[in-house]
Amino acid sequence: MPPNTDSLSISDSRLLLNSISGLGPVTYRHLLDEFGGDPRLILQARNRELRAVRGVGDKIINSLTAQGHEVWLAKEKEKLEKRQVFFLGADSYPPHLNEIYDPPIGLYLAGRLPEGPYLSIVGTRNPTRYGLRFARELAQQLAEIGFCIVSGMARGIDTSAHEGALDAQGKTLAFLGSGIDVVYPPENLGLYKRIIEQGGVASEFPFGRKPDRHTFPKRNRLVAGVSVGIIVIESASTGGSLITAQFAADQGRTVFALPGRVDQLSSAGCHHLIREGATLLRSARDVVEELGPVLPVSLPVASSGEKDSPAQPSTSMSEEEEKTLHALSDGAILGLDDLCGLTHLPAPEIMASLTMLELNRLISKRPDGRYERT
Repeated sequence: MPPNTDSLSISDSRLLLNSISGLGPVTYRHLLDEFGGDPRLILQARNRELRAVRGVGDKIINSLTAQGHEVWLAKEKEKLEKRQVFFLGADSYPPHLNEIYDPPIGLYLAGRLPEGPYLSIVGTRNPTRYGLRFARELAQQLAEIGFCIVSGMARGIDTSAHEGALDAQGKTLAFLGSGIDVVYPPENLGLYKRIIEQGGVASEFPFGRKPDRHTFPKRNRLVAGVSVGIIVIESASTGGSLITAQFAADQGRTVFALPGRVDQLSSAGCHHLIREGATLLRSARDVVEELGPVLPVSLPVASSGEKDSPAQPSTSMSEEEEKTLHALSDGAILGLDDLCGLTHLPAPEIMASLTMLELNRLISKRPDGRYERT
């Protein structure tokens, strides 16, 4: 057994077990089952008793019996003075995380744990301007009607989702692939501080843990697991967003995907998800209508209160979109070439504007490929 662990409290024992190298949530659960649910007994067990538990090998035993636990624990508790930690089985533990196959042993939190319902928004780290803008506006709309927006504070879509929730003075929760005192990416330090002020930053990893290729997939399962649904906004055919979507589907969560241009590589993953059964996303209304029956609280469909009214963007249109929409005034029915000539904008800018205007139901595409205002 580790030296000098006999007098540890239950919470200190959980904190220490959460730091043990190689000890994951599933093996921890096996240990609790073996030792009557008391984490103190795990630390007091003999090697032969530990080895008899499924999943426990020499690596875990060596970590449990290593020297220095008291020093580590004292330093960790000192860092926790201005933060919180939730342990599996506690009343304060996020309820949806209890339902996943491998819930974290402990969950460190900076800030506060916002109230749900939780809704995750994820996507590529290399988005288009359209994807960034849609993510931010959608997150703002959903935060305004009461959702807590969850993401991973990564570059790109994650960042825009958090910023949209903050723009609305709403709730947001970030899960990190590092300790909660390690800001990654470093350029998101300002965002990290804003999230702590208005919501929470959470991690299952102890203080000082730096991110690596193993920690991000673990983070992704929590982003998926805590939420009633997940929205994917732009994703290549492989990557973390699709992994998160798969976690969500495996956990019985609703998966939404934003369509894009068929030749856009950053939308290939979303198109794959839609083909596999994900709900096609056009607006915040789609989310509320799909999730309404399973939500623990009643949320309004839109700020206007009219179910059949189009979902309007919550921020002003870009200059390119305004020019495009103006060109379609007075009953005009125009194709791409016509719009390029009238607005003096390049075709890619027009196509991006048309996509956003169509998603916001301000225009519609005719069977002949031309556009008109709705």
